[in-house]
Amino acid sequence: MSDNSGLVKFLNSPYFGIGSFLFFQQLSKLLSLEKHVQTLRLFYFFAQAIVFGLHFYLIQTIKQKNDQTILKYVEPATQSWDGTETADQLVNTTIMEVIEYDVNEVKKTAKQSLIGIAVTAVIHLKFGYIQPLLVQSILGFKTFLTTKEARIHIWGAQPTGDLRRPFRIEAPFGLVNEKKQPKTDKGSIKKAEKALKAE
Repeated sequence: MSDNSGLVKFLNSPYFGIGSFLFFQQLSKLLSLEKHVQTLRLFYFFAQAIVFGLHFYLIQTIKQKNDQTILKYVEPATQSWDGTETADQLVNTTIMEVIEYDVNEVKKTAKQSLIGIAVTAVIHLKFGYIQPLLVQSILGFKTFLTTKEARIHIWGAQPTGDLRRPFRIEAPFGLVNEKKQPKTDKGSIKKAEKALKAE
C-alpha cells in the first residue's frame, strides 16, 4: 500500500479543519443532537474503542515487521518544572530498541487520545455540550490515520523526509525551537559520547 501524501496533507490542512467545523455545525442543527444524547454517547464510546483497537493493531504490525535498522541520535535537553534543563542524552538503539522506538511513538499518540477523551468528557458532562461527542467520534480516526507511524506501517510510506526517524517534534505554526529537536548530526553525537565517557 503506497502512502497517499496528498490525502494526508489535505486532512492536515486548515481547509479540512474549517470545512469539518462548518459540516459538523450544520449536521448538528439537522439532526437535533439534544434528542439523541444517549445514542451519541454510545457512538462516541464505540468509536474511541475502535481507535484504541487500531493503536493495538499498529503495535502488533510494528512488532511483526521486526525492523532491525540501527538508530542513533541525541535527545535534546528537557526543561523541568523549575526551569532547569537536563543534559542532552545520547540514544543508541539496538535491534529491539528500534522496534521499541516505533511502539513508544504509538503509545504517545494513544496517551494523547486519552487526554482528548478526558477533555471531551468534561466539556460534555460538566458543561453540557453535545457536539464534541459527534466531532471527536469521527476526527479520532483522522488523527490516528495521519500519524507518522500509521503512515509508515499502514499506508506503506517510506521512512524518509518528514517520516525519517527520529521524528521531528511538531507544533502548531511550527513554533518549536530547533534546539528542542532530536539531533542526528555526527558533531552532536560525538559530543554526547564524550560527555558519557567523562561521567
